[in-house]
Amino acid sequence: MRESSSVKTIDRLVEILDCFSSQHPDWSLTELSARLGVPKSSLHRFLLALETHSILRRDPQDRRWRLGYRPLVWGQLAAHHTLRLIARPVMERLAAETGETVLLTVYENFEVVCLEKVDSTHEVRLAMEVGTRRPPHAGASSKILMAYLPETEIQAIIERGLPRLCTNTITDPTELRAELAQIRDRGYAVSREETDVGAWGVATPIWGPRGEVVAALGIAGPLFRLTRGLTQEYVVKCRQAAEQISHILWKNGRGKGGDFGK
Repeated sequence: MRESSSVKTIDRLVEILDCFSSQHPDWSLTELSARLGVPKSSLHRFLLALETHSILRRDPQDRRWRLGYRPLVWGQLAAHHTLRLIARPVMERLAAETGETVLLTVYENFEVVCLEKVDSTHEVRLAMEVGTRRPPHAGASSKILMAYLPETEIQAIIERGLPRLCTNTITDPTELRAELAQIRDRGYAVSREETDVGAWGVATPIWGPRGEVVAALGIAGPLFRLTRGLTQEYVVKCRQAAEQISHILWKNGRGKGGDFGK
């Protein structure tokens, strides 16, 4: 009996959460009560319990209920997990073709995070681990993500400062904006000693099902292995791999994808 009651409680909580959508992001207690056919007194207890765990929040001004921060965290974790599962096989093939380290990165709260990595087969390789966080203004993978951010976010990053990480880190706002514009125009980013001495990188965007850049796919290695002509070859291979991941995301999202061949 107790188990049945617990299941019903969970079912009710899911019903409440399912009411929230992009078309209807907020509800009053009266509206939710009418929608679910639940007495306001009973529903209010559920809402307060969800608010305690930051799953819902009640606006102090209009007293309407909205999603809290916890579903956002869950959504990011689920999205990242799915992205890693989709990208990993493609990354392994790209690493095998190039012999260099392949990186999957995402932008989060003024930082670029390494979400997944496939190491180079060479003894000398890029020293970057999954979970590493770096500023968005330096390095090919970071710059490709920054280039497609909203203008307000780009400005906020610049205002926070552009620290020099290595010899060729771009620290001048005007120069950085010109670099980001060029990246958007050609659809890829390159770097030489912007984050690490003796390191190079190329990166291309991964597009989500709504035409937004959700991640960056990059190839990185030491400069002494970068011979003439390899940069463009790696850009082509990286772009093709990013397109594969983008198309899988597009199929999963059943939405309209971006211009993957950009």
